[in-house]
Amino acid sequence: MKASFVIACAAAMFAAGAAQSASKGAGKNVVPLATPFGITVQPLGLAQGYGLDKTTASGVPRDKIVFAMAEGLTLYTRDSDPMGASACDADCAKSWLPAKAPAKVTTAVENWSVIARADGVKQWAYKGKALYTFVEDKEPGSVGGNAPSRFGRGPLIGPRGQKSASIPKDKPMPGGWSVAYFYPVKSDNVPPGFEIKEAEDALGLVLVDDRQHTLYARTDGRKAEACRVNPCKWLPARAPQMAEAIGAFKPEWGQGGVYQWTYKGNALYSYAGDLLPGYAEGDGAEPGWEPVRMVKYFTPANVSLKTTPKLGKVFTNDKGMTLYWRDSFIYQSGSGHSLRHGAPIRPAVGRDLKTDPKCQDDCLSKWKPFLAPDDAQANGNWNVYVRPDGKKQWAYQDYAMWTFTGDEKPGDVYGNDEYEYYISHDAKSVVDIGTPYYGPMTMYWVAAHP
Repeated sequence: MKASFVIACAAAMFAAGAAQSASKGAGKNVVPLATPFGITVQPLGLAQGYGLDKTTASGVPRDKIVFAMAEGLTLYTRDSDPMGASACDADCAKSWLPAKAPAKVTTAVENWSVIARADGVKQWAYKGKALYTFVEDKEPGSVGGNAPSRFGRGPLIGPRGQKSASIPKDKPMPGGWSVAYFYPVKSDNVPPGFEIKEAEDALGLVLVDDRQHTLYARTDGRKAEACRVNPCKWLPARAPQMAEAIGAFKPEWGQGGVYQWTYKGNALYSYAGDLLPGYAEGDGAEPGWEPVRMVKYFTPANVSLKTTPKLGKVFTNDKGMTLYWRDSFIYQSGSGHSLRHGAPIRPAVGRDLKTDPKCQDDCLSKWKPFLAPDDAQANGNWNVYVRPDGKKQWAYQDYAMWTFTGDEKPGDVYGNDEYEYYISHDAKSVVDIGTPYYGPMTMYWVAAHP
């Protein structure tokens, strides 16, 4: 099947919808969105949230992330496809379905394009390679027909839980096909010790140093002044004396006589307030400083990321009020809900609940859906649910988003960790919140965090 490009990878990164994206890049650099509208990203394996025993409820590594359609199905490329075309037809097309693009694409995103197939279907392509879904994938996070819900699947407790349940062997990945990974990425042309990592607090992929800490640069064109206080907030990314330029990186003498790395002419620093990898507390800490983002995630126009003293960064609406999601867990599970980002993100749980928080009593008098505009589309970590009344509701990593009437002013997080307990006493007494639970479990509200 021959095909031709109908929309080239645009030099201009953003058009109409891209104005809703997260934040600007360092210096004068334009940072591309990770995905166009209609394409999402989904973590693989336990990071989907299947398995609610103590280990998997507490640690859900987001170490592999794939591009996916709006409904969450993994995208693939065919090794033998020519660049800018799809050669998957006849029997091939029965198992591998083209990732359909809208008739009109309103947003140009770097590395993304649309090809016209011979059958008239418009198909998404990433870096020139046509994208497909696989008919044997039935749920988000699946790869090669292997479903993530096989972890912890047992005959008595439904799709999640039961650590002792048998796990079937993985089917081999069909030959000649490759998963369209968003992350991890190759960190080419970066100084030794530097990498490109996902920092969810920075809403994208960022440059990190040898400690895996986020790196920053000034974005207002001003030079960073030499640190004259102790301790310093901004720590120069020091370069070895014999270091040489590599790609867009160059070692230069900075303020205070420090030999440090620069990226595209901007001196690089880490932030003393970032205590662990993945933190981005320096983002917004002072005017003019931003993480060195390589790719950024879409964020709805009326959503911001704000720092709270107790919980770290949380999402807020255009009035500064905290957004929340509804979550659940088996009561015996381990977690640190009340800590900074202590509630693990498990998209499968969000999909169980969708727009129904399974409230007891008058719960819904306090919790209001965070509605999306009628033309809202899925993008990156954000998706859209259609409510029973036909209105759309924003969802982050498949958790429907809500506001809490008990929050009185911007920055309040009074709804965080509001619990409701459900008890079932035997195998015949089941708590069903979209997936059945056997034994004590809890529903709770989480201040939405990246």
